[in-house]
Amino acid sequence: MVIRELGTMLGKCDEHGYFRGEVCPVCNEKGKFLMSDRELDSLGRIMAGALRHFPDKIGIMVDGHGWVDIAEFVESVGVSRSGFQWLREHHIEAIALTDPKGRYQVDGGMIRATYGHTIDVRLDDLPLADLDEFFYPVTEEEIDIILEGGLNPIDRKYVHLSGSMEKAIEAGKVRTEVPLILRIDGKKAREDGVKIYHAGKEVYVTDRIDAQYLSKVEVALVELPTTEDSLVAEPVPESLPSEEPEIKSKPKRKTTKKAKKSEEKD
Repeated sequence: MVIRELGTMLGKCDEHGYFRGEVCPVCNEKGKFLMSDRELDSLGRIMAGALRHFPDKIGIMVDGHGWVDIAEFVESVGVSRSGFQWLREHHIEAIALTDPKGRYQVDGGMIRATYGHTIDVRLDDLPLADLDEFFYPVTEEEIDIILEGGLNPIDRKYVHLSGSMEKAIEAGKVRTEVPLILRIDGKKAREDGVKIYHAGKEVYVTDRIDAQYLSKVEVALVELPTTEDSLVAEPVPESLPSEEPEIKSKPKRKTTKKAKKSEEKD
């Protein structure tokens, strides 16, 4: 099955697989409609929040590596959230396989988030990263403390690193207007047995990074816009929404209340 680029609505092309957008980006055909952009956004937020932070909120069981049975997830969402009685397993698979950030992994009828967890999971079965350097954004107030004491998880189970300075800058701008960037010597860390895992398209996770592998990047930061692709400093939602917003796109699916704004985007 072919993964396609991010768009708005979610669809499926019989020849080229799932895609996001109005038409298949390969053959330019509309394909089969799966869900509207608002449904995709609402369900995507529920998935991210439940798989990373609040599985108990919709009554699902997460194993030690973060895996959840897709059929159980579909049933739980249909019961706990109004307006999603139409949801089927292939909808969840389609969201996961077309996610532009690579936030999810699907295998044998199971799904998990690959990074961003606050619940206690082990991600040591993810592929090991082979980059020679990684980057991490910090504020002026915390840089000296981190350079001396190393990088430790703050609001996540793992330390989240970026594979490029540009992505680290984007992530840092979520927290501060002018982030400072730390370079992690990935080659030396790897030689010393430090395990850094490739968790998303641009995200890498590890238990901690000792100070000996850190150095400040002494370059002027280019001006980059803050985008939804910020990978390290994304906020943790306080809870999952109780209800979903009314869906106006075709096909019509009735809901009762508007969603709260506390769901997770990244």
